Amino acid sequence: MTTEPRPKKTAEPDDLSLLLDTMQAQYAWGSVLPVLLLGGVAGIAIAYAIVPLYVDALVLSLVGDAPKAYWYLARSAGVVAYAMVWLSVVWGLLLSTSLGKAVGKVASFVDVHRHVSVLAVVFTLAHALVLLGDKYIGYTLGSIFVPYASTTYRPFEVALGQIGTYLLVIVTASFWVRQWTGQKIWRAIHYLSFVVCVLVGVHAIWSGTDVEALWYAYLGSIVVVGFLTIFRIITVFDKKPSPPAVAE
Repeated sequence: MTTEPRPKKTAEPDDLSLLLDTMQAQYAWGSVLPVLLLGGVAGIAIAYAIVPLYVDALVLSLVGDAPKAYWYLARSAGVVAYAMVWLSVVWGLLLSTSLGKAVGKVASFVDVHRHVSVLAVVFTLAHALVLLGDKYIGYTLGSIFVPYASTTYRPFEVALGQIGTYLLVIVTASFWVRQWTGQKIWRAIHYLSFVVCVLVGVHAIWSGTDVEALWYAYLGSIVVVGFLTIFRIITVFDKKPSPPAVAE
């Protein structure tokens, strides 16, 4: 008695993959490029009409006796850096739990986690280095990169941000050394992301000058990370061993 071979099951694309394919076809370069060019031309025209009205004030804010532009740029970069750190941690938690399994199937989405971490490093360095142009506190390279080197403005809170930056660089660099460190060591390094999130959060809340305006944003970000962390811990301890495969 012979049995016919079973037809092989073909992997069906999930809904998210179909959605991404549709979006990629809809927003192909052929349709996006004209819009980008039109937006660029419009932006240049608006800037040409508006910027001259503020040139004197901009120059004074950058090179005057008491320039303020650097302080505002540092604050803006700091807020964006915090958002990137938060997004990187949230994205990593989503991809490691059942909440993000659908997202995790898409390679490009997984790669977003790494690129967001790189952006966090870039904006963090911008947040720190821009302060070299500010004359009010008088930061130097040493006081920016050495914890507790500066005692002018909240040295403890600033030091927490500096330590968090070094850990952030280590975690981000681990993406490129995973093949040499192995999965266990890489995962152990990646757990430092939680320490980075805490240090950066305390630094932003205790030393930031925009806390009142961003208080609810900070609170919401803490709640989201806390919820996903608890959910991740529960899923780890709630894993049930899969039943043994039955031979046909």
